[in-house]
Amino acid sequence: MSSTFKFICFQLFIIISILILHVYATTDNSSFNNFLDSAKSPEVSDWMISIRRKIHENPELGYEEFETSKLIRSELDKMSIPYKHPVAVTGVIGFIGTGLSPFVALRADMDALSMQVHYLLKFLCLYL
Repeated sequence: MSSTFKFICFQLFIIISILILHVYATTDNSSFNNFLDSAKSPEVSDWMISIRRKIHENPELGYEEFETSKLIRSELDKMSIPYKHPVAVTGVIGFIGTGLSPFVALRADMDALSMQVHYLLKFLCLYL
């Protein structure tokens, strides 16, 4: 059995990066080491795994990522991070910090690639 499947590591990367930047932007530099330790916590790891699984369970092609966009906005709302939506139909831009330099910009694709994948591989990828 084959199906459309989605490998979107960049999407997971952007969510993790937003979390890291959010926590870093709300802490002073002296507590950055404590932040790194907290990022290793089981709670953060479990959160990242659950987001990855949700994303992979619902592959969406370009300009059709309505559920993925909704998930990202929901996570940004939970962290009280302001964002702009829609951007190019389903895109989301999150804003962290003051907007003054120095600043960092991150970009990630969130669309699925149309691929034929064996059912067992799809199942295993959800639980890795």
